[in-house]
Amino acid sequence: MEPQAVNTLVVEAESLKVSVLNQLNGSGARELKHLFNETSLFFQEEVLAQWRIQERYDELIDYILYQYEEHGGESFWSQVLLDLRLKKDEVRAIRMLEGLLPKRLEKVKVCSKNLKKYPNNYLSAASLGIAKGGALKVLYEYAYILENKPADQIEEVKVNKVKTLIEKVIAT
Repeated sequence: MEPQAVNTLVVEAESLKVSVLNQLNGSGARELKHLFNETSLFFQEEVLAQWRIQERYDELIDYILYQYEEHGGESFWSQVLLDLRLKKDEVRAIRMLEGLLPKRLEKVKVCSKNLKKYPNNYLSAASLGIAKGGALKVLYEYAYILENKPADQIEEVKVNKVKTLIEKVIAT
């Protein structure tokens, strides 16, 4: 089920589109006409940028977890993660990373099984590499947050869990 943030994004993007079109007297410049097409994601991207500026992180995280739960979106979620780091908002950063991790780890398992079933299939091998990269990217960011603090504040149990997951993905 899609989160409310997705619906809010659509409503706000449509409102922004109408507002811009009205400011252009309803016609719009010929060079910008493509931005007003039904398939254009321009206004959604603008609203997401506004959410970052407005620090609407819970909605951003909900959107990210819905849109990029299994794969993709690294440039966007990495930027939101950087925002959270700069705000020292570890709770939200970890919520986002923990939300991104399960489906990526599952994808590694599926790709690994597929490669074992078809060991000579180079596409299966490449898919496993891509899946590992996606999972390791999230795990790296998670480890960075867990370990980038004074030694007396490091939670060894969580660090060891992430370390074990990294080793497991690499060995897959």
